[in-house]
Amino acid sequence: MALMVPDTIPSKASQGEKLLFKILSTQLPDDFIVWYEPRVNDLYPDFIILGPEFGLLVLEVKGWYAAQVVRGNNNFFDIRWQRGDIVKIETCQHPLKQGHGYFGSVADKLKGYPILCEPEGNYQGRLCFPVAVGAVMSNMTEAQARDENLYVLLEQPAVAYRDELLSWANLSSAVLIQRLKAMFTKADFSFAALTDDQVSTIKGILHPEVAIKEVPAKQTSLSFEPEQPLPSTATILLSLDAEQERMAREMKGGHRLISGVAGSGKTLILTARAKALANRLTQHRILILCFNITLAAQLRSQLSCDSRYPQYKDRIDGLHFHGWANTLLGSLPNPRQFANDEDYNQVLGEKVLAKLRSLPPEHRWDSVLVDEAHTFSQSWFPCCVGALRNPVDGDLLIVSDGSQSLYKRRKFTWKAVGINAVGARSKRLAQNYRNTQEILAAAWDVLQHTDKTDTDATFPAVEPSAALRSGPKPTIRLTRSKAAAGKAAIEQITTLLNSGYSPSDIGILYRWKSKKEENTFNSLLSQLQGIKQPNETTMFSVLASGLSPHSHRWG
Repeated sequence: MALMVPDTIPSKASQGEKLLFKILSTQLPDDFIVWYEPRVNDLYPDFIILGPEFGLLVLEVKGWYAAQVVRGNNNFFDIRWQRGDIVKIETCQHPLKQGHGYFGSVADKLKGYPILCEPEGNYQGRLCFPVAVGAVMSNMTEAQARDENLYVLLEQPAVAYRDELLSWANLSSAVLIQRLKAMFTKADFSFAALTDDQVSTIKGILHPEVAIKEVPAKQTSLSFEPEQPLPSTATILLSLDAEQERMAREMKGGHRLISGVAGSGKTLILTARAKALANRLTQHRILILCFNITLAAQLRSQLSCDSRYPQYKDRIDGLHFHGWANTLLGSLPNPRQFANDEDYNQVLGEKVLAKLRSLPPEHRWDSVLVDEAHTFSQSWFPCCVGALRNPVDGDLLIVSDGSQSLYKRRKFTWKAVGINAVGARSKRLAQNYRNTQEILAAAWDVLQHTDKTDTDATFPAVEPSAALRSGPKPTIRLTRSKAAAGKAAIEQITTLLNSGYSPSDIGILYRWKSKKEENTFNSLLSQLQGIKQPNETTMFSVLASGLSPHSHRWG
């Protein structure tokens, strides 16, 4: 079964589009990706089909009846439409010409990536996989097209008619694929099956909002060994997987919740959602809020560094909550005037909400996306709602992971803070992409012995279902003192270095560096700097707890 994006077709789709959607989703194998009405450079082709051993096919579906066609040529058709007593003639582009227009808008971008091009030979620089455009006439049979002298303009096999479309539901996957391949002008175009890196790059080019980042390509990014190595500038685009892409694309307006395990791609989905909104809606103001100032800076960098998409920088604001509050209030309350952090956060939220209520609608945001929501105080969420131009039905996305909560917050319900996100408006992500199966199992076992798994309807701790990678099991060594723990750490680090690891591959976390532990901590540092490797300068990063007023970072 093919991966469909979206996984269901909208009710507004035509009957022909719905029929084709069902056929493609059930008849094509699971290594195919099919997009319905994807946005390609402000254009919306009906279907794009991508398969590693198939290539790329753009399909246009037209619901014209043969009797509706007044005239046509290789560029345009005049179509008669009647609504009650009103009759009008509409000029429409030739469906194959329309499809070529869609692809032409991205062809040069595809060719800009060496891993997608022939590296040598007579076709050097051309795409290394076939691309085609086809059309489906969902309300016109082949016989009707011939009777109306339209077949010469809409010839098979590039065009499929209604009688053939109805028969596709009974074809095997292999036969349907061969029929779709017949739409390619060079049906005998042999090519090596696309690798995961190539498929990911194609996805990121066609739909830039699903691209995560650009990284150097490897020889394994190609499915064959070229005579010459890849140029040093060759890159690949890492993209969201199909499920993550569906969530980012299909999410409707209103209040929405996503909770998930660490490494499940929550932040990636949030940023993809922001990009999709910025691409689709030209006058849309988008606000991303988080708790951590470093994450806010990272998000801003990701969204503003690409000069190819200036709309991200123009339409998306990325701020941590205190920074956002400061821009609204001009200054923040003095924390020393409060008994504890929770009292301070309560007053801060009240002041921000009062300020937001005084703002005219045009100074608010169309969409608010909240990352790290499990670190927010209760009084901050009414601010997130109040920041919307339409607080009731506005676009509010809240992303959290209850198992990562670092701060003690008073429990509350979403309804109590004005957020309506029940039933289908709430999603959970259990797939972990970051860790190995062994690390995941060990971490969950530890978590289950803490109070993090206490039932919390607002920020649930989601149990991870699986990890994609496997590796060695984590180990734990117990010692009788911190000095002995430091010695054990030095022994383990020495073993790792001798087995081929670089110092830059190793991170050391020190739970708490208090005044009493100054000597013990400095002794550990001294021993680390004394470890030498042949022809290499030792360089370690030691991070003491960021919650301590005496925290430091050494390198």
